[in-house]
Amino acid sequence: MTEIIRTDAPRRSAIASLALGGLVVGVVWFSILSVIIALQVLSGFEDGQADTYMAVFLGMVFLLLTVALDIYRKEFMPDELIHKIRRPKIVLTRAFR
Repeated sequence: MTEIIRTDAPRRSAIASLALGGLVVGVVWFSILSVIIALQVLSGFEDGQADTYMAVFLGMVFLLLTVALDIYRKEFMPDELIHKIRRPKIVLTRAFR
């Protein structure tokens, strides 16, 4: 049977929380800019670069979301494999046939 060792939770990093907050603000900012460009295109007041702006703004949204999820995964999700001690695997040797 696997025995689980209970330990105290690791300390949360204040810098990681600050970085996540900044990344979320960036995601919201670029999302707002994307909505503004989309509304301009729908109303008919678009320039020739609207497609480029939309691609850049949505690309930044996905890039910032990726970095935020990576930081969250590394800093705030517990690593379950650290807390477990597994039984040693017993491999019986047998004659080669």
